[in-house]
Amino acid sequence: MNTMDRKILIIDEHDFSRVCAAILKSNGYLTEIVTHAADLPEKLNEPSCHLVVMSYPFGINFFEYLGSKNIPIIVLSDEINEGLISLLNNFQNSCCMIKPVDYDKFKRKVKQGISGARLSQGGAIIA
Repeated sequence: MNTMDRKILIIDEHDFSRVCAAILKSNGYLTEIVTHAADLPEKLNEPSCHLVVMSYPFGINFFEYLGSKNIPIIVLSDEINEGLISLLNNFQNSCCMIKPVDYDKFKRKVKQGISGARLSQGGAIIA
C-alpha cells in the first residue's frame, strides 16, 4: 500500500487542526479531523487509519480509547509534565513534540509513523 493512501487522524481543536491538515495535505497525505470523542471509535476502525496526530491537553479524553489500538501516535504539546509522560508510557509506538513544532522534524516523524516504522521503542519519547 502506498503511504499516501493511508489516512492520518488529527485530534485537536478546530483552528490548529486545519493548519495541521493543510501541512500534511501539502505533502500528499490524506487527513481527517476529529474534534469530538464520540467520533473517534468509528474513525479508528476504518482500515485506512494508520497514524494519529493529537494535541495535548485537548486530546486527553481520547487517550483511553487510543490505548486499545495499535496505531502510531504523535502528540503535540505546549509543555511536558508528569501527567503527559505517564499517559505516553502506556503506548508502544508514540512520540511527543513540543509546540511550536519544528515542521521539518514533524514531517519526518509523520513519514516514519505512516510508513510503519516505530516512533519509539515503547514508553515516552520526546522528539
